[in-house]
Amino acid sequence: YFGPKLQERLKEALHAKVEGTCTGRFGYVITVTEIVSMGKGRIEENIGDVVFDVRYKAIVFKPFTGEVLDAEVVSVSEIGFSCTVGPLNVFVPHQRLGDFSFDADAAPQCWTSPDSRHVIKVDSEVRIKIQAVNEHANDIFCIGTISEDFLGVI
Repeated sequence: YFGPKLQERLKEALHAKVEGTCTGRFGYVITVTEIVSMGKGRIEENIGDVVFDVRYKAIVFKPFTGEVLDAEVVSVSEIGFSCTVGPLNVFVPHQRLGDFSFDADAAPQCWTSPDSRHVIKVDSEVRIKIQAVNEHANDIFCIGTISEDFLGVI
């Protein structure tokens, strides 16, 4: 790998290593936009690998409390529903569904509004508001709500 295309190979390795990953501190790395600096290689003793310090800019997605997002429902149960916003998983518990009620007899199971005009089932699109963000070392998990104005089924 050491030769005239070293910079290009390092750029490819950076993209492969960080794009699509998540850290609790920065969020999900969508794409690397620019390499700011690339240090000189440092040989790791006893291994023979070379480590480069690379500073880069990237487009990231990190949710915050109070943010309103459009999501797709991926599962429905009597305790609430789970949805995704890109790589982010959000759970909306039944306490935060307002006046929706669970219909276990429906096929598939769903949450319905009192007038039955709005139904939340798998593949439904919903507008949610993030109420809690739980950051882990390699993942982010959120709790959402639809019990406020202008939220719910899209």
